[in-house]
Amino acid sequence: MATYHYDLIISGAGPAGASCAMALEDSGLKIALLDKYEFPRDKICGDFIAAKGVRELIHIKPSLKERFEKFPHKTVNRSTHLFVGKMDPIQIDWVLKSYTIKRELFDNELVQSILETGKIDFFPVQAVKDVEANDEGVSVTTVNGSTFKAKMIIGADGAHSPVAKMLAGYKVDRKHYGGSVRAYYSGVENIDPAINEIYAHKDVLPGYFWLFPISKTEANVGLGMQSRHITAKKVNLKDLFYRFIEQSPVLQTKLSNATMESKLEGFGLPFYSRKWTVSGNRFLLIGDAASMIDPSNGEGIMQAVVSGNIAAQHVLKSFEKNRFDADFNQAFSDTLHGRFWKEMRVKSWLVNTFADKSRVVNMVGHICVKNPFLTRQLKKFL
Repeated sequence: MATYHYDLIISGAGPAGASCAMALEDSGLKIALLDKYEFPRDKICGDFIAAKGVRELIHIKPSLKERFEKFPHKTVNRSTHLFVGKMDPIQIDWVLKSYTIKRELFDNELVQSILETGKIDFFPVQAVKDVEANDEGVSVTTVNGSTFKAKMIIGADGAHSPVAKMLAGYKVDRKHYGGSVRAYYSGVENIDPAINEIYAHKDVLPGYFWLFPISKTEANVGLGMQSRHITAKKVNLKDLFYRFIEQSPVLQTKLSNATMESKLEGFGLPFYSRKWTVSGNRFLLIGDAASMIDPSNGEGIMQAVVSGNIAAQHVLKSFEKNRFDADFNQAFSDTLHGRFWKEMRVKSWLVNTFADKSRVVNMVGHICVKNPFLTRQLKKFL
């Protein structure tokens, strides 16, 4: 089979890998962007693109601003309704635009914006089988027999990253992991496309149920929870998903006549609730491959984009200095952890301490209804 030679390999073309590739479009480096799937492809997710993530993408590539605004298959999110217990929803309004876009479409839009430049070589259907890194360089073998050689590799290949497993020795740690399920519904009633809905009820804590509209009558509906609780309480997420809908008077007004248009599918969430190894000899890890998901809300796109950009800036320095060793790449780890760790550590502590205590969550909800200041503080966790 074919052997390809590049300066840099980016494994994974989701938001993290795409962001890194976009940030390096004008670098002059010869870059191979690999992905295990043909695009467009589905990605099991809540489909919510927070305003911070949108802003970071536009910072990397300003032309995306007009592209997002013209993109037809989206809802513009202006508010979130937080349902705590049996209370009326707490309305949290957002200043900046957030979007809800099916990841199948969103990720493909990012890849297409890269392909249109002609500056990055994209290789779909190239699932990584083996990765080796030594003093001579990096060698990647894919399941269909192709070989890619480069001076450096960026692992952006998701929660089950082969690059992270083979080069960083990553193993799932259930104390820092979450599980979720998601399905698409049509014929949904009594929803506002501009308002996402989150349900923090004792039956789903420590976690939440979500309903994110993707049109006036369609929604991404899901449920997520920390793995430690799933294991300890022997929770069946799919059973809980259906049961919660059946027992929620509010959701019955929206979903009782709706049609499930997809299978209820599960996905894992590697939380950034400990400092993971994100670099080493000739490799960097970004996005979900670096376990960068926010432990308080399960959001990962903003961290994916930022980590992709940080990696790109480090790559430029690596090629300038001709340094790809673990000691030099530690600067990337320091920058990444410096950007996020303090915030994620606090969020992780709050989730581990209070999120499974329904009385505390209900009390906070009641206080927020009466205290706009606390409502504004709550926004930081959504």
